[in-house]
Amino acid sequence: MRALFALVMLLALPLAHGQAWPARPIRVVVGTGPAGAPDILARIIGNRLGERLGQPLVIDLKPGGGGVIAADVVAKAPADGHTWLISTTTNLAITPHLRRRLPYDTAKDFLPISLIARAANVLVVGRHVPVNNVAELLALARSHPGKLNYGSAGIGSPAHLAGELLSTLAGLSMTHVPYKGAAQALNEVVGGQIDFIMTSPVAAKTFMQGAQVKALATTGAQRDPALPQLPPLGETVAGYEITQWWGLVLRAGTPGAIAERVHAALIATINEATVRDQIAAQGAVPVPMAMAEFTSFIDRERVRYGDLVKRANVPVED
Repeated sequence: MRALFALVMLLALPLAHGQAWPARPIRVVVGTGPAGAPDILARIIGNRLGERLGQPLVIDLKPGGGGVIAADVVAKAPADGHTWLISTTTNLAITPHLRRRLPYDTAKDFLPISLIARAANVLVVGRHVPVNNVAELLALARSHPGKLNYGSAGIGSPAHLAGELLSTLAGLSMTHVPYKGAAQALNEVVGGQIDFIMTSPVAAKTFMQGAQVKALATTGAQRDPALPQLPPLGETVAGYEITQWWGLVLRAGTPGAIAERVHAALIATINEATVRDQIAAQGAVPVPMAMAEFTSFIDRERVRYGDLVKRANVPVED
């Protein structure tokens, strides 16, 4: 009962000087296009979070730039808790290694709140591609060097690095085709303009259910509990493993009382059975975290992906 009372009091916590927060709708900035994994997850948690906080959450899609456009909006917003960023593997762990100059400091300009969910990628090919498993895909790529192409949500996105890692470990020559979001790339796979993509099951779920693509494998170290019928890619390509995640961050400098209230509301929302079921139904695993734990997690991921970027020889932009 004490814990429940403390949570209720925290969710009702006012700002200093009697100023109620939130004072207006909360802007949730997402760095991908519509129907991408961050957009879907933001909408899954959005309604219940809005109800808890007493203001609606307005999803603002800012795709492009490997998440830089969206992150920059939040980095330059007032630190008053009314502008949030759905953080991703891309904008906080990968992009810092791909740009020599960013309009913000990834490590200093954001306040991590919690991880929301994480997932292994899923490798899906277009129905026009004459393969039914990973071994056949590799054989096709080797027999036609440079001809097989794969899409991604942009240069340096998890799908791009997933493809680069596959090329490196399997000794393949393939062509990368970047888009402004996973949904756009998936539509191109369905339409036969590109051959495959390794993206989140959240983004690929509808296409897989409609048999518009062929799912061949997942990219975690072990079979994914959400897609147990698919083998991990590492069973065919030794050492292959890559996953992605989504979380929530605020602008650094946001008052602690507001950050704690956002964290409490987010954790309560993620722990709701219906919300967890909705996240799991998208092929992701809910992973609420303490704020300090999420900060450490992002730091570790930034180091891990930095090593992967170097290993895959991904070009660094000025």
